[in-house]
Amino acid sequence: MRSDISLPVMGVTLLLAAVLQDMISVSLWIPVKLNFLSVVALFYMLTRPFVKAILAVVWAGALTDALGGLPPFCTIGFLLCAYGAVHGLRSMIYRATVLSGVILGAGLGCGQTLWTRIWAGASGGAGGWHNLSLPGYSILVGAVVGGVGFAICLLIDRLSGCVQTAKEKNDLSWSKAD
Repeated sequence: MRSDISLPVMGVTLLLAAVLQDMISVSLWIPVKLNFLSVVALFYMLTRPFVKAILAVVWAGALTDALGGLPPFCTIGFLLCAYGAVHGLRSMIYRATVLSGVILGAGLGCGQTLWTRIWAGASGGAGGWHNLSLPGYSILVGAVVGGVGFAICLLIDRLSGCVQTAKEKNDLSWSKAD
């Protein structure tokens, strides 16, 4: 009987992302929240079948809402909309790489910042320049978090055995070619 290791690996990855997201707070240098949980959900949207991707979306959204003090279902709703967009892009993105994490993370970061500000009804209380600069900051932070998040997810998948090693031209894996 074969056991599926991907669900425990998903749980550990989401827990690690929640710790990273909660440890690094908003400051003067980083005026937007780092969205590690959303990037992990984005990674699972690209690499897993529908049921496991939706499970990652729901857990990442619920954890983000709970850790950030957001209204219930705010991030879950955004990530479900993002899943619809990413599902359409799966035909163009053949596999998850760090570069695709950077590009998609930038878009996800900007979209999530705008969605959260609209959903929560937060005007920020600051001047107009602050409100106009938040999408720019969120694109930069999303790109960095997307690259780092995808690199961590790929490493965890490789170490856990969720991803098979590539075959060489003679159908031997690199570990058996000695």
